[in-house]
Amino acid sequence: MNLWTLWLDTLRSLLDGLTIEAGLGLGLSIIVGTILLRVLLLPISWSLAYRACVRQKKMAKLQPDLQRLKDRHAKQPDVYMKEMTALYRQHDLAFVDGRSILGALLQMPILLGMFRVLRNVGEGVRFLWIPNLLRPDVFLALIAGATTALMMLANPDMPEQMRLLMIAIPTVLAIVAALNFCSALAVYWATSNSFSAVQTLVLHAVINRRLRAGTLTI
Repeated sequence: MNLWTLWLDTLRSLLDGLTIEAGLGLGLSIIVGTILLRVLLLPISWSLAYRACVRQKKMAKLQPDLQRLKDRHAKQPDVYMKEMTALYRQHDLAFVDGRSILGALLQMPILLGMFRVLRNVGEGVRFLWIPNLLRPDVFLALIAGATTALMMLANPDMPEQMRLLMIAIPTVLAIVAALNFCSALAVYWATSNSFSAVQTLVLHAVINRRLRAGTLTI
């Protein structure tokens, strides 16, 4: 048995235990299981989100300097690149954050496992107003889209010129996906998005408090 199969079996056992032994029912089990999974990933996801948030704030602070370099060396791209690289190094920034990419890749199989487990479950199972968790539900799809928008809106450092686009595109994609997959997956997405939104709000509150206290400098 390979690790992927073992992981899928573990997730199925978790959902079965919550549904049958704990008596939560499938819908509530998906919500609780998703929260447990996100809590399990919290040491990784919090560290990555913290790192990304600090990087984002540093980049925002550097924008005036970067624009001045761009204007000064508009006809000298090689000089501009050299000075921009030096500015990045001065502020402990890299063009590509390899650690964040690696962390995201490590989380992907764990989160994809829920997709594989939930994509064919829920036949004939009711949850709230949803008559069948194996079939898509329009209202639930809208909730999945709304929680996606909420997750994006929770980030106050999003570039203003791209803000609307960066909210609208994931939101529309979430609604379309929820309308083309089972409601069980939409419940999972809505729960995971809500968890991410809360995590982002708490993260920014912690970072802002550290900035005010002087224990973190940008």
